[in-house]
Amino acid sequence: MGAADGDAAAMRAAVRRLSFGAATEEEKREAAGEVARLARSDGRRKRALAELGVVPPLVSMLADRRGGARARLAAAGALLELARGTHRNKVNIVKAGLLDKLPQLMDDKDVSRSQQLALLVFSISSLANTDFPLAASDLLPFLVATLSAGDAPADTKLSCLAALRNLSTKLEHVRDVVSSGAVRALLSLSLDRKTAEAALSVLGDLAAASVAGRKAMEENETAPRALVEAMTWHESARCQEHATYLAMALLAHGGSAMRRRMRELGGVQALLEVSLLGSPLAQRRAAKILQWFKDEGQSKIKAHSGPRLESSSCHGDDDVDGSSCSGGQEADDCKDAVGKIVKQSLDRNMKLIMRRATASVDLTNVKLLVTSSSSKSLPC
Repeated sequence: MGAADGDAAAMRAAVRRLSFGAATEEEKREAAGEVARLARSDGRRKRALAELGVVPPLVSMLADRRGGARARLAAAGALLELARGTHRNKVNIVKAGLLDKLPQLMDDKDVSRSQQLALLVFSISSLANTDFPLAASDLLPFLVATLSAGDAPADTKLSCLAALRNLSTKLEHVRDVVSSGAVRALLSLSLDRKTAEAALSVLGDLAAASVAGRKAMEENETAPRALVEAMTWHESARCQEHATYLAMALLAHGGSAMRRRMRELGGVQALLEVSLLGSPLAQRRAAKILQWFKDEGQSKIKAHSGPRLESSSCHGDDDVDGSSCSGGQEADDCKDAVGKIVKQSLDRNMKLIMRRATASVDLTNVKLLVTSSSSKSLPC
């Protein structure tokens, strides 16, 4: 009983100090730090602190521009500890007005770029996977602004990407995510090895769930370069798997511009390497895309193998299969590319065969030597 009474007294003292006793920035920081310590120590205390009314003053402290950055970051840390692992506390934080105050935080780079706030938003975003009516439109401006900021640390961006993933997995939020401009930020982050895996994963969710999402990616000139570059990262199997999945989603529905741009950037060569060296999942996806490129080249050769009328127009839009008035040149390029791929594949396989054969011969010689030595030691 004594320990329980002491805990209750400590929690009430922390709440009183936070609500009424802290005047200076240092006092507020210490009060928020004490709440965070109590919340971190025990799940029961975490729930009790929220019931004692600690959440509203912490949210107000976080949004108070008159308070210093250290006190506001301490408030974000305390709210994060209260939110971790408790659905009820997350709901209380949203009801206390955190999402309404996020736009006020975006102007303060010390706070908006902090890991504490990003983790708090990520924790709150998990409500999207529950029955609680979380408004994605309130979270997205902060998330997109942070992901687009060049001065935001990678850890902060990863937390925001995780929050965006929570939103993008729910169909009712996908349209808001796409219209927020998140696709452009995600494609830029796909070029950074630190954030590429998480960014490509979110892009895959958007491409699978939304025609508008695929269209936004197809229209962005960064998309082909991001996909081809990710396919060349053989040390990151997950990036290759996400990139090949996304390429399948876009190429299956997109026009010829996307395919042409990927060929120009060396996409066929990258896909061939993935089909030979990637993970089993990435290999299957890469082989499927290579088959599409092969079928596309054959269809162009067939389409241009006969005589053509001189009056045929060269100003129409590209066909679905990518054929156009310049298809003859593209067919030749495709044939050359396929020839190069076959030669490189044969060379690679021949080297592998020779390496295995050499190893086999060496092993046979060793066995013969051992057998010979053993037979000499046997008595006549």
